[in-house]
Amino acid sequence: MKKLFLFVLLFTIGVNQLIAQNLPHDFGQVTEDELKMPYYDKDSLSEALFLYDIGQSSFSFEDGPMRVIFERRIKIKIFSKAGFKYSKIEIPFYEQDGKEEEFIELEGNTYNFENGKIRITPLDSKNIFVEKKDNDLRYKKFAMPDIKEGSIIEIRFKISSPYFFYFRRWDFQKPIPVVYSEYTTKMIPLFSYKYVLQGTNKLTDFKQFLDPGHERSFNEIFWRDQVYVFIKKDIPAFKDESFITSINDNIIRLDFQLANYINSFGVKVEIMTTWPNMIKKLLDSESIGGYLKDCQDQAEKIVDTMNIESKPTIEKAEKIERFVKDNLKWDGSNTKFSSGKIKEVFKSRQGNSADINLFLIGMLRAKGIEANPLLISTRGYGKIKVDYPFENSFNYLLVDAVIDGQHIILDATDPLSGFGMIPTRCLNDVGLVLKKGDEPEWINFSSPIISSIYYTFDFSPTIASDALTGKFKILSSGYDALNYRRKYIKSTSEFKAEALSDNLTLVDSIQVDFLRLIDKPFSIKFNANSEIEIVDGKMLIAPFAGYCIIENPFKYNTRTYPIDMVYKKKRNYTSTIHIPEGYQLFSKPENFSLDNDDVKISLMAVCINENLVKVVGSYEFKKNVYDASLYLDLKNYFKILIDKFNTKVILVKK
Repeated sequence: MKKLFLFVLLFTIGVNQLIAQNLPHDFGQVTEDELKMPYYDKDSLSEALFLYDIGQSSFSFEDGPMRVIFERRIKIKIFSKAGFKYSKIEIPFYEQDGKEEEFIELEGNTYNFENGKIRITPLDSKNIFVEKKDNDLRYKKFAMPDIKEGSIIEIRFKISSPYFFYFRRWDFQKPIPVVYSEYTTKMIPLFSYKYVLQGTNKLTDFKQFLDPGHERSFNEIFWRDQVYVFIKKDIPAFKDESFITSINDNIIRLDFQLANYINSFGVKVEIMTTWPNMIKKLLDSESIGGYLKDCQDQAEKIVDTMNIESKPTIEKAEKIERFVKDNLKWDGSNTKFSSGKIKEVFKSRQGNSADINLFLIGMLRAKGIEANPLLISTRGYGKIKVDYPFENSFNYLLVDAVIDGQHIILDATDPLSGFGMIPTRCLNDVGLVLKKGDEPEWINFSSPIISSIYYTFDFSPTIASDALTGKFKILSSGYDALNYRRKYIKSTSEFKAEALSDNLTLVDSIQVDFLRLIDKPFSIKFNANSEIEIVDGKMLIAPFAGYCIIENPFKYNTRTYPIDMVYKKKRNYTSTIHIPEGYQLFSKPENFSLDNDDVKISLMAVCINENLVKVVGSYEFKKNVYDASLYLDLKNYFKILIDKFNTKVILVKK
């Protein structure tokens, strides 16, 4: 029987490997073996699998204005219900300045193997809809039909784009494994692109050749397309997405940037030149330099009425930043370019991130404070590659204020944030100062603020009602206070869910203090009950009431990229437990202390007298970002916190 089982297992693995090596890549070709594949041999726990992901970008101008044609086809195997989410498709496309990317083709099929036959269910165009993401970005969205465990879906589409400056990137790696990924680019001599391969220094295959098709021409320039084929096989899933800036910073992918092009007059126009030239171009543009000049003119009329002339420079900056925060509302758009004229922004009292921060620069300059735009990339947008002067590496603009010889980074989009508190979406390593000079000036920045939460608990067990009555106080500062304030203002029910741990029942209302006094810690007070846990006659009390870490976020044994905590965090717990009459202390958490360059952890439990037990704990992550080499250390620190801080106080009858 054991030999038979071993044979079946080896046969199944062998079939999987044979399938992986001989997968058809043509649309509409799905085999019985693919549909019967029970799992992927290189990742048996994967919920789904990209059997192939094949794309191509090329230029077309024979039938009218020049366009970039992007084609893509994908085939995905669904192994389990958890993989059903990969049957819900979103395809991004762009619309800007009256020009829109156009879908030339879009079709899909779902394949299932039933009663010995392959059944095909096509995608119904009636179930495709468009969602607007922001001013420029749109999504074609649809769910593939008839999805079951074991289904295979195939999709292909073709987009015609008027934006020949924008060449789509290619992501080889996904959250699930990929058997085969191929991207083909057909380049013409009118455009010169640079490409950057991220996440690996080796492809499975790379081909370069002249298109054997017909010769093409433009403005008496004749050529055959230069074809580049990038191939990567057997790509593992990108699984560990905890504590990273963006998945885009770490996956295996290919990026393109237009370096230069030949215009209709036959003149070569440089796009990717040098950082100083790019800075000069942006400062001379109407959307940054021109808008900033208008801001300064407007600001001079305002700052003279603020009565801050005699105050120290830092206080002037604080007053000016608060004025901008209180008088201009952010519309939610992240951008490095202004939307129009400052008078129009002031008229509506609303603007995008660049509108607001450029006006803050104008206000600071009007009061004699050195301030410059600071170009950054937000966390979800990806890291800046400082070796390549790509303008599209940036999508946001902050303020670099030089006060008493120090660079203080500012942002005025959130009225609930304190002075110098940069939105967490902007905490992404480095920024480029927009200031004319021979060399670019880069500023590495992170939040200097340690965000803290202080928990105070007072527990009194009531034997008659089997209830543990507690008095709770939560005092937060920094980004933790900001998060609480946002939730409270947005939704009291969401705030209530955030403030209460799962096992608590609120006795009365929650009291909050210092909601709008953002320079003070945000205070939460309430009374709540929970059931007394009794096991084998022993009363078990969790001293920190479920407010400490209960699950380790680090699941793997290795990691190749940094652990980004966003900002420094500190937690403090003080729990007082009243021992009821007739009971005595049986056991308490062991004292523990650890202090090094990375973390500080302490836990102390003492019996004050026969009626009172006090447990005090704290931990602090001292860095914003930890090197990948410290992954296992951090995993161990979290294990310590889970083990030590969840140890219960145990009471027994006398």
